[in-house]
Amino acid sequence: MALLKNTASRAKALDFSHLLTTGAVAGLAVGFAFILANMIFATSQSALPVPNTPKLPAIAPFLDIGTIFYFDDMPQLTNPAYPLAGLITHFSLSIVFGLIFALILVPLFSSARALLVGGVAYGGLLYIVNYQILGRVLFEWFDPSSPMGPNPWFGLITHLGFGLLLVPFFLTVASRSAR
Repeated sequence: MALLKNTASRAKALDFSHLLTTGAVAGLAVGFAFILANMIFATSQSALPVPNTPKLPAIAPFLDIGTIFYFDDMPQLTNPAYPLAGLITHFSLSIVFGLIFALILVPLFSSARALLVGGVAYGGLLYIVNYQILGRVLFEWFDPSSPMGPNPWFGLITHLGFGLLLVPFFLTVASRSAR
């Protein structure tokens, strides 16, 4: 009997560590796709909402995210550490968001379809918290009414995509728990 309990507790610990590992890897991988999409979008936009103005640099998303690290009202373009701070902040948050998804949503949803809906809802919730709540309250640069800040519609699309792209990493976990 003790052997069965020991085996069951080891299986639970293995599932938990598998969820943690998958969450961290998924967050990192999807965070990479997320930031790449933002970099491509940034280079397609002009720096000012005025015709014939220069395009934004590819590091613009890291400058935006650097405001979170430094708690600044707007990016400090003269600070050479700003893009690096944005990069580290972005990937750290991506890993944390992947872990939250793994630990909260994956155990709740046993089917792939439910996990898919949960992923989109999770991305929407991340957008609401990041842009609509924190952006309006703490980070003036992320306020959707700011003409210079990140595009809120593109932010919504990428956050929904973030939640959606996390799902494939957990399909085997969801199918295993359905059984």
